[in-house]
Amino acid sequence: MIGILTFYWADDYGALLQTYALKCYLEKTSIEKVEIIPYSPVRLSGRYWFFPIIASLNGEKITYHFFHSRFNRNLLHVSVFIKRKRNIRAFRRKYLTRKFPVRRCSKISLEKYSYVFIGSDQVWNPEITVGLDDAYIGNIQRKGTCQFVAYAASFGSDKLPEEYCEKFRDAACHNFYAISLREQSAVPFIENLLGAPAVSVLDPTLLLEKQDWINAGRKIAAQNYILFICTEINEQMLQYLHRLSRTTGKRIIHLTPFVHNYTVSSSEIHDECGPAEYIGYFQNAAYVITNSFHGTVFSIIFEKPFMAFSHSSKNARLKNLLRICNLDSRLIGSEDNLDITKIDDKIDWDMVKENLEKEKQLSFRFIHDIINPVPNNTPEEVIL
Repeated sequence: MIGILTFYWADDYGALLQTYALKCYLEKTSIEKVEIIPYSPVRLSGRYWFFPIIASLNGEKITYHFFHSRFNRNLLHVSVFIKRKRNIRAFRRKYLTRKFPVRRCSKISLEKYSYVFIGSDQVWNPEITVGLDDAYIGNIQRKGTCQFVAYAASFGSDKLPEEYCEKFRDAACHNFYAISLREQSAVPFIENLLGAPAVSVLDPTLLLEKQDWINAGRKIAAQNYILFICTEINEQMLQYLHRLSRTTGKRIIHLTPFVHNYTVSSSEIHDECGPAEYIGYFQNAAYVITNSFHGTVFSIIFEKPFMAFSHSSKNARLKNLLRICNLDSRLIGSEDNLDITKIDDKIDWDMVKENLEKEKQLSFRFIHDIINPVPNNTPEEVIL
């Protein structure tokens, strides 16, 4: 059996869809059963509760705090919170796991697994995991004979803060059979720290085909609209959105949750969506405007005319994806002109598929060589 340890507990479209995609691809590729390991520590998943809790690290001690501002937001939009929670829960239970969450690393048992895939997500970002989380670096006592594999794991940046390097190095060298990273820019850091080769691979959402996503999505009645998905408010992007809507006469459907204070005029806010609805809205969109990585991913998968806007700090993945697909012209930076007609420039989708397929094969090989190894031909480039 193969297990997956990742942020399946996060009420976040990207986190849930990458979890689904990795599980789905492993099920297609392996003869073994694949399941999500329901590790959901309070210090991480508590931030998504109606009465939210956040944690902080003081020395080696973790302290918990009531997240007042997020509670006030939840209270202000209680109907949206409940509907969105229900849709997310339905997706999680249908496609990921129905098991009751395990709150402590010491309670995890991996004895039934042959491999445990850790990632894809910022599982090695100590700012998110409140210090390095023992489960995500493989420091699990009852692990039996299973082998740990990092798939598209991330630090959230090019490297770890210095104070965490020793602990990570000891854990990675001792626990992991193979390591792949989400960001190409983090590969040199890992290779220098561990003294072993590492590879970068695609986000799991790009491992599946368009039909796989259609099957997982929920059909949406709306047609011929501008789909707007943002991860942070960007006045330049809002201005572009206004102009595009006025020029084309198309309405705007806005999926970003809990941003009513930044409502775009003439837009419909559908922030109660779960992951299935999120996928569904891409299928009938006429255009997509986004500064989200996964917003860009699904624009490409569903072959939609799109423009991506730079994020204030998180652009590495987005730029790398657009570079791979030879779609760099689809990224608008803070200093660029807002040319509305540019979104109608024809995209050579056959070329995009061809370019992306080359990268897919590298990711496919990384997984395949681990779970279906050729005897006496272990892939040395990915083994620690």
